[in-house]
Amino acid sequence: MIYRVDYLLALIFAGLVFGAAFGRLAMKIQPSRLARIYFCTVVALLALRAAAFAAGMLLSSGTFWSTVSSATGDAGNFLFGALFGLATFRQDQRAFLLSTEIFSALYLSVALNFAIAGLGKAFSMEAMVPFFVQSEYSTSFLKFIVIAEVFGGMGLLIPWTMLPSLVGLSIDMFGAIDTHIHNGDPIHDSTGAVGMLIRLSIIAVLWVMRRPTQVKISMRASLISVALGAAVCAIVAFSGSALIRHISH
Repeated sequence: MIYRVDYLLALIFAGLVFGAAFGRLAMKIQPSRLARIYFCTVVALLALRAAAFAAGMLLSSGTFWSTVSSATGDAGNFLFGALFGLATFRQDQRAFLLSTEIFSALYLSVALNFAIAGLGKAFSMEAMVPFFVQSEYSTSFLKFIVIAEVFGGMGLLIPWTMLPSLVGLSIDMFGAIDTHIHNGDPIHDSTGAVGMLIRLSIIAVLWVMRRPTQVKISMRASLISVALGAAVCAIVAFSGSALIRHISH
């Protein structure tokens, strides 16, 4: 994986274009069937990434498996863009995007990515501790972040903990961006956080639209609600980061 924001956005855009081109050919496919195909493709990719991550942690040829894991991450970003390309020209795009299979594919992907991120930190504490010290955080806070990312990812898989997990993980990602800004790091060091915030935002939008209410919630209303929620999460993250740095001193 080339760890750059522009590369991440280019992959998503390439997937969007590919999905739009293929979507014209797939317009006659029932949304439920197309959603199942997408779900199975994403799950297969996630299984490969999980296996590559585990192999990289346990086997001596860690560089090879790290490359495989990064490649599957790139493929996941491409598929993420392709999803919305597929929905572009469909008259039943709402039914397609709000289907259980599509929603499951999105939150499974995010859950695994956070679990891998948290476990990756846990297995590389020697590298993470100096970074957190440089960022004026304590090692206890590092351990808290590891636990929060692993269990937050797992929380996305449980219906009654999905919303708290979305909020907590969004604060975590805004906090990561704030940390890099505080350290004077280049924007590309926040690539992972930017990618996760995009995915979390999409999940939040679809979650709001899927809620069982008497009035059908529009995409615009859902976007406004999520934007306001994201603003609150950003404020909490930025003020919380400053407070934690103060306490650590």
